[in-house]
Amino acid sequence: MFKEVIDEGKVFEASKMFSNELSHVEKFYYLMFKSAIKLNLFEMAYRYIQKRMEALPVSKKYLGTFDLIEFKKSTNQSYIQDIEVLIKDVIPQELRLELVKEQLNIYIKEKQYDKVLEVIPQVKKIDITHSYIPFYMEALFGLNQFDELKNLANQYKDHPTYKFIASLYLLKLYIKDNDAHRIAILDADFGSQIDNESPEFQKEVYELFRTFYQSIKNRLMHESYSKKLKAILKEEKKTKNKEPEIVLTNEKISQLPNESQSVFVKSNKQTLNKSLPTLIDLFAYAHQISDTRNIREYLRLFLIKAEEYFKFKDIVIFSIKDEMLYHYKKERLYDKQLDKSSYFNTLIYEVSQKGVEFFGQPSELEKNINILTQKPYEEDIKYIYAFPLFDMGVLMIHVDHDVLDPGTYFDYINGLSTIIYSILRDEEKNTKLKQETHFWQRIFDAKIFDMRIMDPYYSTYNVSSQALLNMESHATLDMFIRNIAIHEVKNYQMKIQKLFQKSGQSDEIVYMYQDKQIREKLVSIENKKEIHIISIFEDLTEYYEEKSRLMMEATVDFETSLKNLNALNKEMTEYVKDKGSFMLITFNDAILPIYGYDVTLKFFKEFGQRTQKFFNDGDVYRFSTYQLFVYIPQNDIRSVTKIIKDYIKYLDQNQSVVIHYEKFLPKISIIRYPVVTEEKLPANLYRYLEVSLDYLKRQLNDESYIFFEYQIYENEVFEQQVINYLNQAMDQNQLSLMFHQIIDIKRQIVWQYESSIALENLNIDSKYLLSIAKKRNRLFELEKYHIQMVFQFLSILEKETERLIKITIPVSKETFLDVNFNPFVFGLAQKFMIPFEFIRFKVKGENLKGNQHINQINELIQAGIGLDTTNVDMALSYPFHALHLDMKPSDSKWNAYLKMLKTVLDENNMALIIRDIDDNEQKDMVESLGIQYIEGNLFKRMHADKLFMKIKGSIQS
Repeated sequence: MFKEVIDEGKVFEASKMFSNELSHVEKFYYLMFKSAIKLNLFEMAYRYIQKRMEALPVSKKYLGTFDLIEFKKSTNQSYIQDIEVLIKDVIPQELRLELVKEQLNIYIKEKQYDKVLEVIPQVKKIDITHSYIPFYMEALFGLNQFDELKNLANQYKDHPTYKFIASLYLLKLYIKDNDAHRIAILDADFGSQIDNESPEFQKEVYELFRTFYQSIKNRLMHESYSKKLKAILKEEKKTKNKEPEIVLTNEKISQLPNESQSVFVKSNKQTLNKSLPTLIDLFAYAHQISDTRNIREYLRLFLIKAEEYFKFKDIVIFSIKDEMLYHYKKERLYDKQLDKSSYFNTLIYEVSQKGVEFFGQPSELEKNINILTQKPYEEDIKYIYAFPLFDMGVLMIHVDHDVLDPGTYFDYINGLSTIIYSILRDEEKNTKLKQETHFWQRIFDAKIFDMRIMDPYYSTYNVSSQALLNMESHATLDMFIRNIAIHEVKNYQMKIQKLFQKSGQSDEIVYMYQDKQIREKLVSIENKKEIHIISIFEDLTEYYEEKSRLMMEATVDFETSLKNLNALNKEMTEYVKDKGSFMLITFNDAILPIYGYDVTLKFFKEFGQRTQKFFNDGDVYRFSTYQLFVYIPQNDIRSVTKIIKDYIKYLDQNQSVVIHYEKFLPKISIIRYPVVTEEKLPANLYRYLEVSLDYLKRQLNDESYIFFEYQIYENEVFEQQVINYLNQAMDQNQLSLMFHQIIDIKRQIVWQYESSIALENLNIDSKYLLSIAKKRNRLFELEKYHIQMVFQFLSILEKETERLIKITIPVSKETFLDVNFNPFVFGLAQKFMIPFEFIRFKVKGENLKGNQHINQINELIQAGIGLDTTNVDMALSYPFHALHLDMKPSDSKWNAYLKMLKTVLDENNMALIIRDIDDNEQKDMVESLGIQYIEGNLFKRMHADKLFMKIKGSIQS
């Protein structure tokens, strides 16, 4: 019907009845404009837009601008400026909102994300439906503002309209952070709910999930999403095959009348449509060539590809900046340095100076000189195209056949010149970057500094630091830390973690590395939104060796003016020849983290001086940083005890001058020599005192002194041997995994298995083993090893039997609350592919204080991990799943308490497990109270191998 509207409209417009004064003439022009657009009569459409604008009242002039925008859309012209002007005009709010959304859409397509963020505050005021949210999220993602994007997406993840787009960007962020745990949660909540979304949206989501699961080698999920993606693509292909073919009219588009500039493209539309796919292909290919190739090889490979689409005799590329000429012919590229005289009388000079393209026969040239031969063009060259490469140079193509229509290749070669310009411009930028990089690399490689550059995943050592530290150029941080003295590792790791948290920080640390004393100066710098730590190493070994030699020869401690350890070692040979007592004294060193090193040192100095004043009949030495050694010439138990008590009273009654409100609170270990030992080696005597003092500090009572007994030393030696054996067993995988059965007496089945570890070659109870590990600061490592053994057992069980069992793993409160506990558990679950619902943790220890750990507990529970506890307060205060209590001798009060407690736990869906059930009488008593779950020696403990064979046998039978 559009053609009929045009025909009838022309007749009406030419009639005497038509007048611009008619009340609805602008509607007539609008109908004519719309019909002309539908028939691709663009000149006519533009004419009626102008007429309608003249007819519209001032208050509705904006309608004409809307028509102009529609016209420019139809003719593939830019209309963003029209939108920007129209938004500022007085128009209805609903129209302004539609324009703003169109504006945002254009900015997104052109990747002008910063402009999107400029518009968002304005659109928020008029968009009550929040339809700007997808544009906002896309812009934040494009600008790498990930933290702000994560906050925004979390706000809208439950929104009825935008929950899916929010979940999509959360998925992208979690994939960027490699957060497998959150991706798994998102998959469960989001992956199966998008069937009603658009195919494009489904494709993007499925592809993200598919690629992620492929990267972590989760074959099941990868195949699942691959099938979904194939189904979408297959459906799209069917739909595409059914779409009707669109045929466009071939109306010539020319410049509009009454306009100072053209609103149409200059080139022929048919040739542009043919050339565009080729140019897109060439543009993509140009960016697939490796940046490591030099410009000559880069151009050669590109022109080989270009020759596949258009056959020519040869191509000439001239670079103005370095006056370099590149000549391509039959897959070969020649380069030649020119001077101005060699191209002054050629077409290249003319095009580069005027900046205007040339296409025609050689005979049309004013300067008919072939730059390749420096002679007039011969008959073998029929046609020439030459295009300026903006300010970079000239592209010239020689054609050896007749060209009847210059427009046939015009768009192709014009586009080719743009791509070559981008290649030359990229090369110029890359050259500058390479020069800067090379400059800094030469500084890094120079032997001025021993330097390392480190990011969270990668380290690079320069040549001189490799020699100093005996490291390879890209050795990991873990390999470096292995060479640091064990007592200095934790401090070093803390400093590194602190520097990685924020850029612009600096620090300095001195430590023992292998047999060298190293000072390291560190600074954190941000590069590409990632923190790097730059370290300068300095070898202080000679300085420290000289300092140590002088200190060894000195006999007076320069900080306290007391005699030092060197003086003590010299005097010990005389002390052991006579009767006396040796004392090792420490003071209230808990003040160190409160007052700092300087104040604590002054406090200790005052402590030493007062001790020396009291023991005027003995000798006082500074034994270590905050320890004193005292020798007195008495060894009678009553005399020594009296002296010690008087000394403690003396310190307690005299107020400190340095810190008035702090007490010295000494702890003292004493050897009455030679009453309790006849050992003559000073090192052994020191060891006895240190062991006794350490034992005293661990006691729960408030005793201030202890007399050495040899049994204390023997127990310490035994525990140290156990720890050594335990460390060896962990390194060599010699620990055994045992399982206790938790029985459901109501159903007469095994409800859970609780794991424990054992040293098979040592007859040591697992509880005693854990207490030793805790005393020796090895509990966290031991319990981590225990957890890993359970995951390994479940992994092997699943592979061999295709079955899994639920296992409860006991852990201490200290291990459970460690900041690295949750990441460690999630990492094991991902590594061994064990579902969380088969893992439970029984947290041992007293109640947690405050609510600062609730997020950590919730994170485990939300993942599907079960949590039990042995503490009633903890069970009632936090969302645990079960409470474990030890069996006690039966009495009415205890039984009534258990019955009441079970009722409370049942109401909160929590289980009650009674442990240490050793006989049927205890079992019957517990069962009479309605308690369902028990554990103890009544049920046989099983080795992991035996349990494995039992499960495997039950399946086979």
